[in-house]
Amino acid sequence: MNSDQATLPDDTVAQKVCHLLGILVTDFLRSFLKPILPVARDFVIKTQAHQVRAKFKRHASVISSLFRRGKILIHLDTIIDCTDKLLDRWRMHYNIPTKIHLNMIEQSQQLLLAIFGFIAFNYDLETLDDNSENSQNELTQAFYSLLNTMQTLMQLPTFLGRIYLSLNFKAQRARTIIDRYLEKMIEQELNTTREMRMERKRTSFIASLVTSLQEDEKLEATIPEEEKKGLSRIEVMNEMLSFLAAGYGTTSTALSWFIYFMSKNPQIQKKIKQELSEYHGQRLSIQQVESLTYLDCVLREVFRLAGPVTGTVRTLTADDQLPKSGAQLKKGDSVMITFYTLARDKRYWADLYDLNEFHPERYLDDPDNKNNLSALIPFGGGHRQCMGQDLARFELKIICARLMQFVTFGDGGPELNAGGYDVTDTIKPKKLAVTITFD
Repeated sequence: MNSDQATLPDDTVAQKVCHLLGILVTDFLRSFLKPILPVARDFVIKTQAHQVRAKFKRHASVISSLFRRGKILIHLDTIIDCTDKLLDRWRMHYNIPTKIHLNMIEQSQQLLLAIFGFIAFNYDLETLDDNSENSQNELTQAFYSLLNTMQTLMQLPTFLGRIYLSLNFKAQRARTIIDRYLEKMIEQELNTTREMRMERKRTSFIASLVTSLQEDEKLEATIPEEEKKGLSRIEVMNEMLSFLAAGYGTTSTALSWFIYFMSKNPQIQKKIKQELSEYHGQRLSIQQVESLTYLDCVLREVFRLAGPVTGTVRTLTADDQLPKSGAQLKKGDSVMITFYTLARDKRYWADLYDLNEFHPERYLDDPDNKNNLSALIPFGGGHRQCMGQDLARFELKIICARLMQFVTFGDGGPELNAGGYDVTDTIKPKKLAVTITFD
C-alpha cells in the first residue's frame, strides 16, 4: 500500500475504511486500465508526468465541450421516453402490488444504459426490450462481463490482477465484441457528410468525438505530445468505452438508492407527488423540472447519505501540516477525501436533524445557512471535479420525477430491504427489495 496517503479531517474508523478503499480503487485503475484502457487510465489517474498532463489537456479540449448545458438539456425527451419504456415494462411484468422485486439495481442499470446509448452514440442498446425484464444483447452482455472483471480486479493486488487479466479469455473476448460495436458506431457516424457532422457536433457526443479524429495518425504519432492535435481512432474508442462505463454507473447507483430511500420513507414520496400533482402525469418541460425544489432536496439527501463512490484523491502541491494531529504532509502526497465522513461531520451541518437519517427538509429548514454545502461533493470539487456531473444530475432528476408521477415504491421488509453498502465499482445498496404500485 502507498504510505503517502492521508485522510481528512479525522482518523475515525469510517475514514480508515474509506482510505483503504481509495487505495484499492487507485490500485485497480493502475492494474486494469493500463492494459485495457490506456488513454482513459491517463485521463482518470492524471499522473504528474509532463507527457501525461499534455495528453490530458488534449483529451479535455475535446471531452469537456460535450457536457456543456446546451448539449445536455436537449436530451430531455430521450430521458423521458426511455423512462416511459421502463414503466411500460413494469406495467407488463410488475403490476402486482404485493409482489416484492429484488432486481431494482439491474433495472436501474438497464435504464441508464439505454439512455446513454441514445445520448452518447445515437445507438439503441436494446436494454429495455418490452419482451423481457432482463434484456441483454451481445453488446450489453459483453459490457457487463467487462464490468464484472473490473469488480474482481478491485479486490486483487496489482501483480495478481495482471495475471488474472492475462488469463481471463472471457474478458478479452468481451473487449473484442465491444470494440467491434464501437467501430460500427464510428463508421455509422463517418458515413454521414462532414457538413452534417459539424452541424451535429454541437449536440451529439459521437459526432464531436468523430470530428476530433486525427487526419494523419502516423504523422501525429511522430510529433511530441505537446504538439499533437485531435484524437486517434483507438483513443476515440477508449473514450467511448469510458463514457459508457462512467455515464451509466454512478447515475444508476444513485437511482437505486433513491428507490431504496423512497421505499423507507412513504411520507417523502407523498411530498414529491404533491409537488408533481399540478402536472397530472404530463411530460415535464425544462422549466417545470427546474421548479421541483423539494425533489432537489431529496436528491441532495440521497447523495449525502449514499454517495456513489467512497471519495476522491488530491495530490499536495506544497508541504503542509494537519492542525489538530500535527501530521506532516509533503508535496506529492495523496490525500483521500472521504465523502462518507464529510456528509456526517457535525461541524459542517445544522443540528436540526440526525445526520444518520434521511431528512430532505434539512436543506429547507436552515434559515441561518449552517449547512456547509461544500461538504456535499459527491462528484468531487474544483477544476478536477467530474465533468459529467451536470448530465448525471439532470438525468437523475428527470427519471425520479417521471417515476414519481406514476408509481409508489413500498418497503419489501426488514430483511430483504435492509440496505447496507455493497462496494464494487460504485457503492450500491446491499439489500434492496421493494413493491411497485401504479398510482
